Amino acid sequence: MVDISNNVRDFWVRHVVAKDVAHIRERERRDDRISIILDRIGFSWRVYLVAFLGFLASSWSLIAVTIITPALYFIYDRHGQFDRDAGLVLDMVTLTATILGMVIFGHLADRLGRSKLYGIEVIIVLVAVGGAAFSSAGFIIHQGRPDERGSLDIYAALFVFRAFLGLGIGAEYPMSALIAAEFSPTRWRGVMLAAVFLAQAVGRLLAYGIGVGALRGLSSQLDPAAEDVLDQTKVVLDIFWRLALSLAGIPAVFALVFRLFIPETPRFYSAVKRDIKKARESLTMLGTRTPEMIADIERIMIAGPDDAASETERRSWWKMAGDYYFGPAKGWKLLAAISIQWLLLDVVWYGVGLDSPGTLAALWLDKAPPSTSNSSAPPNWNDDPAYPNATIIETIDRNLVRTLQLSSIAALIGSMAVIPLVDCLSRRTHYLWTTWSLAALFACMAISVSQTYAEPTHHASIVFYVLAQVLFNLGPNTLTFILAAEMFPTEVRGTSYGVAAAFGKLGAIIARGIIKRAGKGQRGLVTVLAIFCVVLAVMALLVWVEPWGMAFPRVQEPRSLKWRDGGRAYKIVHSRLENRSLEDISPWPLVVAPSGEQGGPEGRRSESESDNESQAPGRGEEGFQLGRIAGGDGP
Repeated sequence: MVDISNNVRDFWVRHVVAKDVAHIRERERRDDRISIILDRIGFSWRVYLVAFLGFLASSWSLIAVTIITPALYFIYDRHGQFDRDAGLVLDMVTLTATILGMVIFGHLADRLGRSKLYGIEVIIVLVAVGGAAFSSAGFIIHQGRPDERGSLDIYAALFVFRAFLGLGIGAEYPMSALIAAEFSPTRWRGVMLAAVFLAQAVGRLLAYGIGVGALRGLSSQLDPAAEDVLDQTKVVLDIFWRLALSLAGIPAVFALVFRLFIPETPRFYSAVKRDIKKARESLTMLGTRTPEMIADIERIMIAGPDDAASETERRSWWKMAGDYYFGPAKGWKLLAAISIQWLLLDVVWYGVGLDSPGTLAALWLDKAPPSTSNSSAPPNWNDDPAYPNATIIETIDRNLVRTLQLSSIAALIGSMAVIPLVDCLSRRTHYLWTTWSLAALFACMAISVSQTYAEPTHHASIVFYVLAQVLFNLGPNTLTFILAAEMFPTEVRGTSYGVAAAFGKLGAIIARGIIKRAGKGQRGLVTVLAIFCVVLAVMALLVWVEPWGMAFPRVQEPRSLKWRDGGRAYKIVHSRLENRSLEDISPWPLVVAPSGEQGGPEGRRSESESDNESQAPGRGEEGFQLGRIAGGDGP
C-alpha cells in the first residue's frame, strides 16, 4: 500500500527540492518570475488530465440523472401518486445544492488553498452517485394493492443524494477552472481551459451513447409474449438506471487518485500565502528537471525586502476583498459583467440546450400528434406527443437516440472547434459574434416552428437547433467558463468564480419557470424560443454597450513583428492573439500613482477601449495606477 501511495505521489514530484530557503515578499518580481517559469514548462498534460477527468465525472453524472428519470417514474410510481412535478423538484434540489457548492467551495479555495479542497468535490460526487445507485424502496408490503408501500422511500433517498451530487458538481466548477488557469502557462491558458470544458460535451456523449448500448443490450433479453413481461421490464429498467448512474463514477475514481496528491498552485503560494519556498516546490513538482528551469526557480529567491507588501499581508481577507470590489479597482463591475452574462446564458442553455426530451420530441414531430382523452393521456414518463402509446423501453430509447443525434454530437463539435480558435479573436469579439449568431438562430427557429410544426418540412427547425448547439459551445458556453477564471486577482479568484457560476445556475432555475409557464405544444415552444432570442440579444447588447463600465477586461493583445529596413518600418500582425498574464489582466494590490508619473503594468482595461499609444499606460479611474505594489524591476 505504501508503494502505491509513493508511486501516485511521484506522478507530481519530479525531484527533491532544498528545504532551507529564505522567504521573500516582493510580490511583483515573484509573480513575474513564476509566470515565466510556467511559460517555460509549457502545457502540462498532468494538470489537464486531473482537471478533465473530474469535470467529466460531474458532467456525466448530471446528464445520467436526466436519462434515468422516466425509468424511476415507471418502476416506483406504481399508482400515479407522483406527477411530473416530482422530476422538477429533483432538478430544483440539484440546482440549489449546485449554487451552494459553487459559492462555498469557491470561497474556501481562496481562504484555504486550491489543493486542500481539490479531490473533496470528487469524493462528494462519488458518494452521491454510489448512494443514489444503491437506493431502494425497501421491503414492499401490500404488493399490487392500492395501499402498497415500501419500508423505505426511494424518492426521499434520491432527494438527499441529488443534493450531494449538486454540491459536488457545484464545487467542481471553480476548482477545476482555478487549477487549470493557475497552473497554465500564459500562452496556453485559453487552450487549457477550453480543453477542460470539453469534458462537459464528452460526458454528454458518453452518457447517452453508453445509455443506448446498455438499454438495448438489457432489453434484448425481454420476452414480449411472456406473462410476466411487465415484471421483466421493471427488472431491466432497474438494472439500467443503476448502471447508467454508477458508470459516471469511473472517471471520478481515476481523478481522485491523482487529485489528492496535486501540489498547491505557485500563484496561490505567492499571492496569498507569501510563501516563496512552497511556491518553488510546487514549480519543481510540475516541471521536469532541466538546468534552465532550475536556474529560473533559483532566481525567484533573489529579491530584497518589500515593506509595502508586508503591510497588505496583515489585512484580513474580508478587508482585502472589500477594497478590491468596492475600492478604486471597482472589481464589482467585473463580477457583475460576467455574472449577468452567465445568468442570462443559462436561462437559454438549460431552457432548450440541456437535453430536454420534450423540446426534442416537439421539434421532431412531422405530423399532427394523435388526440388523446383524459382517460387515455400518456403516462408521466412519456413526453413524446407523437407516440402517446409507446412502451417505456421505446420511450427511453427514442429519447436517448434523439439527444445523441441532435444535441450531444453537435455540442462536442462546438467544444472541439473552439480549442484551436480560442485565441484567434479577442474574447469580447468572439463572444459578441457567437451570441449575435445564436440570437439570429433562435429567431429563425421560432419562425420555423411557427410555420412547420408537425409538418413534413420540419427539418429546418432541427437544422437550426443543431447549429445552435454547436454555437453554444463554440462561443458563450465555453467563454464564460474561461473568462471567469481569467478576470480576477488570485486572492479573490475562487470566490468571484463561484459567485459568477452560481448566477448561471440561478438562470437555470429561472428557465424551468419560463418553460412551465409557457406550456407545451406549438404555441408554448414558439413562445419559449422567442423569449430566449430576446435574452440572447440582451446578452450581446450588454457586452457591446458595456453599461456603467461593466465590461470584460482585455485578456489578450496582438502578436506583431516589427523591423526597419532602411528608412521604412514594417510590421506584421500575427493571426493569433497573445494572452496576457493573469497578474496583468487584473493587477492587485493597487498603488496611487503621482500625477504625471507612469510605471508598472498596463492594468485592466476593457477590450473595447482604444489602444491608442497617446493614452498614458497604467492609468485607471480616479488617478490610480492599475499596477501591483512596486518593489522590483521585474524580469
